[in-house]
Amino acid sequence: MDDEVDVVRDWRVAVVYGGVSAEDSLYMASKPKSEWSVHDVVGGLSGVTAEAVWLDPTRPDFVDRVRRFDAAFLNVHGEFGEDGNLQGLLAYLGVPYTGSGVLTSAVGADKRVTKLVLSSSGVAAPAHRRVRPGDVAGVSAPVMVKAVNGGSSVGMELVVDTADVAGVVDRLHGGGFTDLIVESFVEGVPVTVPALKIGGDVVLLPPVLCISEREYYDEYSKLCGEEAGSVRYDTVTDVADPRLRVLHDATRAVLDEIDFEGAIRVDFVLSENGEPVLLELNTLPGVQRGSNLVLSAEAAGISYESLLAVVLASSANGTKLVPWLRKSLVAK
Repeated sequence: MDDEVDVVRDWRVAVVYGGVSAEDSLYMASKPKSEWSVHDVVGGLSGVTAEAVWLDPTRPDFVDRVRRFDAAFLNVHGEFGEDGNLQGLLAYLGVPYTGSGVLTSAVGADKRVTKLVLSSSGVAAPAHRRVRPGDVAGVSAPVMVKAVNGGSSVGMELVVDTADVAGVVDRLHGGGFTDLIVESFVEGVPVTVPALKIGGDVVLLPPVLCISEREYYDEYSKLCGEEAGSVRYDTVTDVADPRLRVLHDATRAVLDEIDFEGAIRVDFVLSENGEPVLLELNTLPGVQRGSNLVLSAEAAGISYESLLAVVLASSANGTKLVPWLRKSLVAK
């Protein structure tokens, strides 16, 4: 990965981070400011780039300031962070940005659309349907009720009694989650498989098993669970472990259906019979120390700084910008 480090060495980088979504706002509220992920990213990039500066996209001067940098490192999630809106803005401003382009970002940010696009992958997925208040006839528990654009399990609830489905749908809808699906609940272990795009090649990283003591892998488990001792993360690295092969095979099949840049995570449940069941994509996975992506990269022998350099180098793909503003940072 020395090539990626060399590419980004002289760049001035804006690390884009702020409370753009319910997911990001919840994360920021759950930790003291000194522990926000932006500090990990700025610190890590400072070792591989000329300059890394935190920019808050919710500030009114964001557009003027972000134009002054060579690239934008996107460290935002959820609606208005990883759903194509910010990516489209930067494309029109001519600011190279990390991660996938507008279309893949938009697809990955909507759970229902993700399922439609990936249905041709051949990978098993839970049955699902769209629901609205007053329109839950025929839904049988156990099911997950999910906001289509919720990340970190925000806007998600497990319903084990069919009689409770309507009430949960009403409550989530009333809480602002107006686009909902119900999805058959799959018993098993949540697992995520990260991948990197390096020099045009897809590199699959070790799967990360997310073993939670709670009823399901909920927002508390994702945001605070490891600190509270209610969740642990195990990486699968042994090539003789059959889980490694089946999870990597399923991930390849999924990634054959989409174009991504930088880093991505594919989330599954490893069912009780050992079959990966596809849940969703994360096209802009968290890169703070201790995150699933970072744990997986470390298990593969990739340092934190090298991982950030790979992600940052994805911004050099000028085709993500509007045609009249395309440029190659590599040529600098």
